[in-house]
Amino acid sequence: MTTLLHGARAIATALIVSVALLAPAAARAQGQARWLAAWTVSQNARQTMPELSHSSVRMFVRPTVAGPSMRIKLENTLGQAPVTFAAAYVGVAGDGAAVLPGTNRKLTFSGRGDLTLAPGAGAWSDPVAIDVKAFQRVAVSLDVASASDISAHTLGLVTNYYAPGSHAADASGSGFAAVPAGGNVPGYPFYWLAKVDVMSNAASGVVVAFGDSITDGRCSTNEGDTVVPDRYQRWTDVLATRLASLPPGGVKAVVNEGIAGNRIAPPGGQGPAGLARLDRDLLERAGATHVIFFEGTNDITGGARADTVIAGTQEVIDRVHAKGLSIIGVTIIPRGRPETMMGWNADMEAQRLAVNAWIRTQAKFDAVIDFDPLMKGGPVYAGSESLKPEFNCGDYTHPNAAGYKLMGESIDLGLFRVARGTR
Repeated sequence: MTTLLHGARAIATALIVSVALLAPAAARAQGQARWLAAWTVSQNARQTMPELSHSSVRMFVRPTVAGPSMRIKLENTLGQAPVTFAAAYVGVAGDGAAVLPGTNRKLTFSGRGDLTLAPGAGAWSDPVAIDVKAFQRVAVSLDVASASDISAHTLGLVTNYYAPGSHAADASGSGFAAVPAGGNVPGYPFYWLAKVDVMSNAASGVVVAFGDSITDGRCSTNEGDTVVPDRYQRWTDVLATRLASLPPGGVKAVVNEGIAGNRIAPPGGQGPAGLARLDRDLLERAGATHVIFFEGTNDITGGARADTVIAGTQEVIDRVHAKGLSIIGVTIIPRGRPETMMGWNADMEAQRLAVNAWIRTQAKFDAVIDFDPLMKGGPVYAGSESLKPEFNCGDYTHPNAAGYKLMGESIDLGLFRVARGTR
C-alpha cells in the first residue's frame, strides 16, 4: 500500500482508536443534523470583466454530502472595490444553464435579498430549504448590480454561465452563455462564490484538502492540450466518492481548498499564501475533522530552502492541532523535466528530497500519505526524478487523469476513522 502510517505513529494511532472516540463520530453521523462544509473553492485572483455589472452569473457546485437545507458564502477576498448583488438563487441543476423546474430558491443575507461586499469581505446567506443530494449539481445564480472587478477562483474546471440583465430567477437558462474559459490554460472560473454548507446528519465530519495545483486539479480533465470541464477527476473527487460509500459513521464529506501556484509562505506564488489563508480556507470549515496538507513544491521553485518549507509546514501543523483537528501530510511528488524545459534543477530536487524525508520521519503529522513513490519512475533529468510517463500530463509537474485516479484510490480510508476533535 502506498499510503502509509509511519513507524511509531501507526502504533500510536491504533491505540487511540477506542469506543470513547468512535462513539461520538457514529452518533454525529446518525443523530442531529449540523452544518457541514460540502463544497469549496479558494479565491486566488482578481479579474476584470466589466460586462458582469448589470448581468447575471450562474455557477454549478457539486456538494459531497446530502441534506435538506444549505447556505452559501460569497467573498470579495481580492476585490479592490465593493461589489453589489441584487439577488441570489440556488436550485438543482438541469441541462446546460437550466435549473430543474420548481427548485430555484431565493436566498437572503441577514434577511435581505440584496448584498454589498466591501473589499476583502465575505457573507453567508441565510439557510434555505432545498433537497441536496451528494454529488448532484446545484446551480447558484447571482444578479450582479455593480462590480468593477471580480474576486475569483480561476481553476474551477466547471462550465459556468452569464447573461446580460437580471436572470437569476429564470430557471430556463435560455438567456445564458458560457463564461469564457480565460487564460493561457483555460480554468473555467468561479466568481465570488466560495463555500457551500449543507445541514446534514449524513457524514461524521469533513476532510479539507489544502494544497496547490495538484490538489486544485490542473491537468485532471485534459485531453491532450485541451481542458474538458465538468469531469470531476481530481484525486480529491476520487477520495470523496470512496468516503461517501462507507457505512454510517465512516462517511466523510470532502472539500477542496487548492490554489494553482500556491505557496506555503509569502512572497510570490498564486493567491494568498497558505499561512495567510489558513483561517479562512481551512480552520473555519464547518464540521472539519481532518486536513490533508499537500504543499511545498511551488515554494521550492520560488527559491525556498528545505528548512524554510519545513518551518512553514510546522506552523500549519501547530495551528491545525490547536483547533483540535487531525492533519495528514503528503510528500512532494517529482518535478524533474528535460533540460530544454525550464523550472526545476538538481538543487531544487535536493530540497524536495529533504522535505520529504522530514515529512516521513520527523514531522508531527497525525499520518502521512506518500504520493512520491507512487508517481515517480520516469527518466532522470540532471539528477532529478520525474513522473512516470503514463502519469505525466506533459508538463512534468502535474499528473494526468490516470495519475489523479491512482492517487485518490491509493489513500487508506482508515486514516479518517479517528480525529482529534471536531468543530
